[in-house]
Amino acid sequence: MDGLVLRLRSLGESDLMLDVFTSSMGRMTALAKGGKRSKQRFFGVLLAGHLLEMNLEATKSPDLWRLGSARVRASHLGLRLDYRRLLAAGPVLELLLRATPLQAPQTGALELALATLARLEQGGDPTEMGSAVAIFLARLLDLLGYGLNLQACLHCGRPVEQMKSLRLTLGGGVVCPACPAGHREHSAPPGLVKFLAAARSMEPRSLARLRLPASQLPLALGFLADFWREVVGHDLPSLGLALRSLRGRSAAPAANSPRR
Repeated sequence: MDGLVLRLRSLGESDLMLDVFTSSMGRMTALAKGGKRSKQRFFGVLLAGHLLEMNLEATKSPDLWRLGSARVRASHLGLRLDYRRLLAAGPVLELLLRATPLQAPQTGALELALATLARLEQGGDPTEMGSAVAIFLARLLDLLGYGLNLQACLHCGRPVEQMKSLRLTLGGGVVCPACPAGHREHSAPPGLVKFLAAARSMEPRSLARLRLPASQLPLALGFLADFWREVVGHDLPSLGLALRSLRGRSAAPAANSPRR
């Protein structure tokens, strides 16, 4: 079984607990006996972000597996060659860890994560990496059942095609200019809404060509980050770090963005 390593935790003096994400069973927890010290079975294998081919064995607990052996299928080494890429990859691992239930298959989620990590490995500028993260955030919402309504105003039902200006709300979609404003809304150019819709609907193999203008990335990432915090119900540290890195430390907050 293939699994993406999301997190490692120490257990005692020599063992490791792994949180991994798989296609067939979703998020799983595995125990690597001697994982800290083994120089034969696990040396250089057990690292967050590695895609592993795993041999898992059942234990007495239905929620815990034993990792018998593993080999690296994809190391995503390119992420570790640039700290900005590594920071951008953080939300991919953290959201699979914190926003998915244990041992519940999530169709398409692993494939989306791997495609995002592969794009980030090659990312040469913040716009490319930011677009990859925004696509992941938008598409994972849809895969997990939290999809945004991007076709019509949430309040009055007016189609997006009839609106000249739009707002995105943490209530889950777009709001037209005629409906009352709220503090939980972000300004959104029509191009940004089209980008989010394309991120949800395009064929996976075509997503690598989808890219936002640099001027719209702070709006996209700011809204998606706030929406994901609403979904999971608490802060997401890796997401905050990734956004600060991609926006640049001196970048000003997006206009009309809610402050926390």
